[in-house]
Amino acid sequence: MRHKILKISLTAALAGSTIMATAAGVYTWRDHKGVNEYSDVPAQLTPAKTQSFNVRTHNSTPLVTPKPNAEASSDSLAEQQAQLNRKIEEQNKLRDEQNKKIEAQNKKTREAACKTAQMNRKMADSLRTNNRDALIQRYEEDVRINCN
Repeated sequence: MRHKILKISLTAALAGSTIMATAAGVYTWRDHKGVNEYSDVPAQLTPAKTQSFNVRTHNSTPLVTPKPNAEASSDSLAEQQAQLNRKIEEQNKLRDEQNKKIEAQNKKTREAACKTAQMNRKMADSLRTNNRDALIQRYEEDVRINCN
């Protein structure tokens, strides 16, 4: 009885490892010396230069079918990432320029608010109302906020 259980569990373990090896995918290619290489990722992350290898049948099939006049399909993932990085850099430059414009507008707005607060403060000195001291205090606070 123990031998039966051992055989069944050993068979299940071997079958599970075979299934996991084929599910993950095995890739093959020839290196610069002409030696066949096998891995779980394509060669240099370039699917166009790699073939899929079936562990059970020992057959290799190309991952990418070559297309005439299709240079983009032969780009490696690293080249695609570099292109994407360049696009992101361009977008960041545009955003930086927009942010500089917004900062300039904000600076002009702050300067105008400062001038207005200073004019209000000067005007409050000449007021002849009951709440003159409260207005002077309020305008001094506006000057402090807007002119610093």
